[in-house]
Amino acid sequence: MRVFVTGGTGLIGSAIIENLIAHQHQIFALARSQASRILLTDLGATPIMGDITDPAAWAGNLPAINAIIHTACTFGDDMADTDRILLDHLIPAARQMPGRVRFLYTGGTWLFPQTKPNEVINESAAFDPLPDFEWMCAGIDRVLGDDGIDGIIIHPACVYGTGRHGHYGMLSRDIETARTDNRVTIIGAPDITLPIIHNDDLADLYRLALSHAKQRSSWFGIGINGVPHQRRAQLIATHFGGDDCQIETITTQTAMDRLGSWAAGLAHHQVMENHAAMRDLGWSPIHQNIAADIQSMAKPGF
Repeated sequence: MRVFVTGGTGLIGSAIIENLIAHQHQIFALARSQASRILLTDLGATPIMGDITDPAAWAGNLPAINAIIHTACTFGDDMADTDRILLDHLIPAARQMPGRVRFLYTGGTWLFPQTKPNEVINESAAFDPLPDFEWMCAGIDRVLGDDGIDGIIIHPACVYGTGRHGHYGMLSRDIETARTDNRVTIIGAPDITLPIIHNDDLADLYRLALSHAKQRSSWFGIGINGVPHQRRAQLIATHFGGDDCQIETITTQTAMDRLGSWAAGLAHHQVMENHAAMRDLGWSPIHQNIAADIQSMAKPGF
């Protein structure tokens, strides 16, 4: 397939590009700078110069494609307006392609509620989004509701990488502070658990959904459930900090003051299942041991 990817140099997008190219897909990807153009070329994609904040400049000139995978986000105060305007241009561009286009839109697990003790939720759960990401619900409605495209939604858990292209994802901040300040920070409470996923496993889910998912379907990208903050912090402190590496706990409000209001998600306790993707798409995530992954990143050469 000929696939156009936004966010192709990021944690999720770069893994998707490598995965799709390895499976003989032809990739076109948006590049907002010369550095991005070089990286995308090195990944094997064909760069298309442009920025998600100005889709009018490029969306009408896309090459013939069979699919769009949208993973880009500014993560700034403008992210809701940026996504809305991007879809204003990208959906019509998809509808004008010679054949019907599959459109994979990226949501997230923070669009769903916190779970209660002994509760596990799946894709049938109703939205209860964190305020900073409520705008995604409107984007999802547009993609799934447009009769001119085959809309499919992927909801990734918190994504981490093991260092390829410099990507560590959700582990980055604590790895850095363990190395530089001999400190790891827990947000909210030590027993909070976040569902997580390695970017390579997530990329494989996108590929399988691209080929096999039904129109208007939604899928959880959950690789590992039930890793408490305390366990993850201890692993990072052990492998990246010194002998006396400190593990501190801060309130959710303190985290929001330091990092931005989006950081409320880092204290959003959830347990979620991935059975649908495994059963219906044949997805089989490989990275099931966060301890082994963190230990591997601490080896010389990382």
